[in-house]
Amino acid sequence: MKIAPVVLAGGRPGVFEKITGGLPKTYVKIGGKRLFQYAADALLSLFGRVYVVAPRPVGGGYTYVEERGEGIEGALASAEAYLGSESHVMFTYGDVYVESSAYRALVEATASMGADGAVLAVPRRITKGYGVLEARVGGLLAKVGGEGQWIFGGVALLPRDVVKKVASAALYEVLNEAAQLRKIAVVPWSGVWHDVNYPEDLLQLLEYTAPTYTRISSKARVSPTAVLEGPVVVEDGAEIDHYAVVKGPVYIGSGAFIGAHTLIRNYTDIEDEALVGSSAEVSHSLLCEKATIGRASYISYSVVGPEAVVEPNTVTMSVLREGRDRLEPVEVRGRKFYKLGALIEARTRIPAGSVLPPGRGFV
Repeated sequence: MKIAPVVLAGGRPGVFEKITGGLPKTYVKIGGKRLFQYAADALLSLFGRVYVVAPRPVGGGYTYVEERGEGIEGALASAEAYLGSESHVMFTYGDVYVESSAYRALVEATASMGADGAVLAVPRRITKGYGVLEARVGGLLAKVGGEGQWIFGGVALLPRDVVKKVASAALYEVLNEAAQLRKIAVVPWSGVWHDVNYPEDLLQLLEYTAPTYTRISSKARVSPTAVLEGPVVVEDGAEIDHYAVVKGPVYIGSGAFIGAHTLIRNYTDIEDEALVGSSAEVSHSLLCEKATIGRASYISYSVVGPEAVVEPNTVTMSVLREGRDRLEPVEVRGRKFYKLGALIEARTRIPAGSVLPPGRGFV
């Protein structure tokens, strides 16, 4: 079995246009990498090569395939034209974050069960874009559709001829046909799996991509009076000024600046060349490339788009009166809260002294 690994990283930005402009949501940068690169790097490590269907190359040592057509079907058709003599294709959605061992599990299940392919199944209620999987005795796919607790996890290992059919028919139609004619294993997965359908999903993703170790670049400048409690990653050219406190897990990208007396709290991601002014506080938030947070501002459970400017003394309120389906509650001293701050669009400016209500800018 010779496998061609493919990451589907294209598509329209949809509600993520506020952050990515005209690029797909898979181009959101988090933890110093584009979202799709987490899947691409895992497959590259496993197979030694990977095809990425995307509108624009951004490095990484992958083979980029120009995106043509619409949807999953169009993306797979684009990839198919580039592949060699591989007998199987493993494809994954670029907006799904999953532990790398999930990809290996599909290969092992296919081999051990003597199956023709495999699909990843995750225990979730019905989620937008992901069909329910029904398995028959022996763990083989019976059909996609109906009701159940296991949905398609956006990762599949399929014979080449099955993938070719996807170019002219809907994915789930092809899977249903394959379930009747071929042996397709259903691989239950209870490890980390997270799909990014809406901008608020990035806040949960911060917890999965957060550093698990401390690494401070020798090319970073960290004041001797600053306090860093790990795990914290500080990249080349970043600067942390006097008396700043960073309580990990926190990621600080290349060229970022953390002002004096600033508090950076857990699950904060500060991307390349972003700036946080003096005496500000940032908690559980994503600051995209070249974003600016003015002095004495408070940013919590928020996403600040690339090149956005938040002027001084701005406050994001983040405690919701009612929960939202896609949010996990936060427990504080035995009480549960649902938190969602502000989504601040790329290249916008928030006036000084603004108080942004919970959920501002999110759908």
